[in-house]
Amino acid sequence: MQMPENYSYALIELFKQKKGITKNRDVVALLDGMNEGNLSNIKAGNRHLTPEQGLYIAEQCGLDIGEVLVKLDMERAKSPAVQEALSSLLKRIAGAVAVISLSMGLIMTPVSEAKASA
Repeated sequence: MQMPENYSYALIELFKQKKGITKNRDVVALLDGMNEGNLSNIKAGNRHLTPEQGLYIAEQCGLDIGEVLVKLDMERAKSPAVQEALSSLLKRIAGAVAVISLSMGLIMTPVSEAKASA
């Protein structure tokens, strides 16, 4: 799974874009537990978003919350084995979601449409 090297900062940049924010102090004001020092450390890759901050950004940006939280865990993990295990978990979750979505689409297709396309 390809992920930006600094996933936390990529989320902050996406958040800024979605909210039309240009100044870091506006981000600091919107994220609980964030201050300008923390934001600078995130940008430098020395710190990461908390799960609560990641959850808030995911909700505000319409991102999959589970995916964001797993990717934040991957970013924090020091061990390549842990990172790989989390990546594998994320792939399994994505696969399950795809199967459920396809199944729901088939279930929700009216019979007349299904016969017409056959």
